[in-house]
Amino acid sequence: MMLKTKFDYIKVIITITLSLFCLVSCEWFYRPGPCDASGPVVVYKTKFDYSNNVTVQLSKDKKRVTAYPGPGEASRQKPIKLANGYLFKRMVGDAVTSLQIDEYSKTGKIYTAVELFNLIIDINPYTEKYECCECTKRDTILINQIIRNNEISNCCENIN
Repeated sequence: MMLKTKFDYIKVIITITLSLFCLVSCEWFYRPGPCDASGPVVVYKTKFDYSNNVTVQLSKDKKRVTAYPGPGEASRQKPIKLANGYLFKRMVGDAVTSLQIDEYSKTGKIYTAVELFNLIIDINPYTEKYECCECTKRDTILINQIIRNNEISNCCENIN
């Protein structure tokens, strides 16, 4: 590449400077936080047993579905049973649908956000809900120990 004028040199210097600035100041862009790589660590209890129901994420006003698993992802949404009736999963979901995870994961049907919204059976299913990524390192043995010692509210962030 031949730089012929002062203007060409200035363009190259500005481009390099902006690129370096972005790399240094945008750390979040290329280095995910400790919970970002595999999702949040959500420990919770619900009013009823929804452990085999598909959950969906709602908008802040709770009037539309903003995120939901595809049929192939649904089986990974099944929670792990923990001590004292708590459950653990890596996907945050605001509302419970009538769809069973086992059936939904085997279906070939792709539901729209509107269809899933119409299948919601509980818009407020949680009695307790915590994000426990920082203090547990995704270790279910450690999570159970925290639960048994009644330290969940001290260690984890209440997101209910």
